[in-house]
Amino acid sequence: MRLNYPNTLTIVRLLLIPVYLYFFLKGEYIISGIFFSISGLTDFMDGYLARKYNMVTDLGKILDPLADKLTLISILAVLIYTNLIPRVISVTLLIRELLVLLGSGIMYSMGKKLLSPTLLGKLSVFLLYVAIAAYLLNFQFINMVLLYIVIPINIISALDYIRNGFKKI
Repeated sequence: MRLNYPNTLTIVRLLLIPVYLYFFLKGEYIISGIFFSISGLTDFMDGYLARKYNMVTDLGKILDPLADKLTLISILAVLIYTNLIPRVISVTLLIRELLVLLGSGIMYSMGKKLLSPTLLGKLSVFLLYVAIAAYLLNFQFINMVLLYIVIPINIISALDYIRNGFKKI
């Protein structure tokens, strides 16, 4: 197994999880937000590089969505734990992420190819990263507006993911 740049960035994203969680739990939300934003940038960059330079690998097809889910699940879990945003928002978003992770695990265990992310799914994850980063970086107003925009998009993309998963099975 040879690592390429996109897969290395995905591993960096995984390594950033305990870093931003540490600062978050210490109450250092700005520092946590900076590391979380860096994580989001690596998510964008690894996908961009993999597609642009034809560096898509089987490892990356598994590692990248796993890193996405672990990143989002971890931050949503601490947001629920600390109750910093309305719990209904973080619980709704967490359930969506857990369902997608569970669905991917089921498909993988059945030997099925994992679903490729749809444009709607990519948009929902992007907006969720931006909304959480805006919240952690203390951008007033925009953070809550984004969170309320993210919820319906995430629910719709989850339903779309479930529909596509059932078709594939």
